[in-house]
Amino acid sequence: MKVIFTLLLATAVLPTLSVSQERRQDQREETEWQSRDFGDRLSDFIEDLVDEFGREPFESEDWGSDTLQERRTKETHSFSGNTTIENDQVIDGDVVVKGGDLTIFGEVDGDVLVVGGTLYVKEGGRVKGNARVIRGDIVRDEGGIIEGYMDKTRTARASVNDDVRRLRRTAYTLQTPWIPETANLDNFIFRYNRVEGLFLGLGSEKKYYWDGFRNYNVYGSVGYGFKLHRWRYHLGVTRQFAIISDEPGSGELIEIGIEGHSLTDSKDEWLINVHENTAAALLIHEDFRDYYGRDGYTIHGAYTAQDNGTIWQVKAEYLIDRYKSLEKETEYAFFGGRKTFRPNPAIDEGRMRSAIATAGLSTYAKTISGPEGWSIYGTAEFSEPSWGGEFNFRQFVADIRRYQPLGRYDNFNLRLRVGTSEGLLPRQRMFEIGGLGTLHAYRFKSDAGNRLVLANAEYILNGDFLHDLDFWPSWLMRGINFLFMADAGWVTTADSLASWSEGFETLHFSSFKTNLGFGFANKSGAFRIGFAWRTDVKAPVVFFIRFTRPF
Repeated sequence: MKVIFTLLLATAVLPTLSVSQERRQDQREETEWQSRDFGDRLSDFIEDLVDEFGREPFESEDWGSDTLQERRTKETHSFSGNTTIENDQVIDGDVVVKGGDLTIFGEVDGDVLVVGGTLYVKEGGRVKGNARVIRGDIVRDEGGIIEGYMDKTRTARASVNDDVRRLRRTAYTLQTPWIPETANLDNFIFRYNRVEGLFLGLGSEKKYYWDGFRNYNVYGSVGYGFKLHRWRYHLGVTRQFAIISDEPGSGELIEIGIEGHSLTDSKDEWLINVHENTAAALLIHEDFRDYYGRDGYTIHGAYTAQDNGTIWQVKAEYLIDRYKSLEKETEYAFFGGRKTFRPNPAIDEGRMRSAIATAGLSTYAKTISGPEGWSIYGTAEFSEPSWGGEFNFRQFVADIRRYQPLGRYDNFNLRLRVGTSEGLLPRQRMFEIGGLGTLHAYRFKSDAGNRLVLANAEYILNGDFLHDLDFWPSWLMRGINFLFMADAGWVTTADSLASWSEGFETLHFSSFKTNLGFGFANKSGAFRIGFAWRTDVKAPVVFFIRFTRPF
């Protein structure tokens, strides 16, 4: 499975006896550092960094009022990325945040360590221990309290500075719903599906150099599908112009780029990611994506900005592609009994010349209570025969997501997706709903059309919500979430001569297909198992299992 990239990784440079020896030693260590597994490097660095910079504040009796023995008994809560402690939350223990900002509205009954980010203590927020920030800043509002010692370390020992710089170079990726999978690849690519069979390859993710460290960025992948008997690749080059900000976590980029590709592509990235789909294909004989071949070139220009956890992007692309249908090539799976893979549906083949405009905004952040924020994006694609292609259509898609903590123990998450089109929409652009990721209780992709409205809602309640009861097993229930969900979807096919705004006249509340569901999830809500049932007719309950969040 994909290694989750964060903002920390490093190694320590061994002391040397002379300048020449030191240079040779640095080169050897750099080679060893790059050759090690990313997860091992990350784990070692986190442990070393927290141990080295955390030991002083955590063990010194001058830092805070707790004795050394009391301090050692406190639990350490560790987080990656931007993290928020809400005003009704009290964290009993130390808090460590790596590669992101920590914003405190509530209370931390312990010490705070932030590495590679800024500590914000808002009015009413309180840190009862010490606060230390490495490669960041401390911003305390009037009424924000830090009872212990405050320390900002910007010039640690040389090896740690080098390690943080290495980390930042490898963590300049953008993780938002509108960014395609090909921009965030693992170094080693492993996937399995019914069209390619086993696919192995190498990849490099696209990077955004907010600090102007580099002007050019090269990214891409190459690999081989053993059942398809084809090499697949994509190679992109961008020229970036950074508008550097003095504010931590802020920056702007203007870029232009070109890409060549030969891909086994799918329009179903938004339904299920490639790693979860690989697991489903291998383990339960289910492939939840449909595929087609896409060969061609893309040129683009984009403006991207970030500011204290908010990311927005505007992008324009021109695509020159040839589309080709692909067939099912394998039936192998570890389990699944006598099940067979679905046939891979044919598409409308031919040359396509299209222009795509994308605009997106994300304030998504991880908090103690779960994800919080907005993710909003829209795409508009235009294809004209006069441009040299064989297709004539215009398609528009809007996707709105809200992640809302309601309190210390519960969250409400919502997604609304709307799509429409003009012209003769090719089959590879049709909207489909039913089954995984859309209407859980219905047959997979049971409905298709050129108009779409889909709403998915979930209420998540942490199992430790009754922690005040003496008999409640908090040690067990705090890692379990109860999941309640509801889905509603509608698709129809309007006349190809109708404008994009027409075709919704027949949409009423009763037009929606709906289902309800119940299940269990882990603390993050990613792994989940549950049951869903239709609300319109009596039908068997559908069991589902997911390894990643549906949205």
